[in-house]
Amino acid sequence: MTTTTLDRPLPRSYMPEEDKVGMSQNAIYLCESADAKEAGDEEASWAWLALAKLPESASYILKEVCGDEFLKSKGFRI
Repeated sequence: MTTTTLDRPLPRSYMPEEDKVGMSQNAIYLCESADAKEAGDEEASWAWLALAKLPESASYILKEVCGDEFLKSKGFRI
């Protein structure tokens, strides 16, 4: 379950640019998701998470808990 930013604009950012220095792109996506969730922006949180490359085990659990259709609606490629 991965996606790229090539087919849509990035979600709203909640992470200061200086905090991103030295982080991998995947780590930024995950931290942006957490920061968006903390800010109460559930849509942005899911959108950032959909951009991240997740371990197979995490992808599997998300599919089991949320279902394929929900994840597709949030931008995940499954």
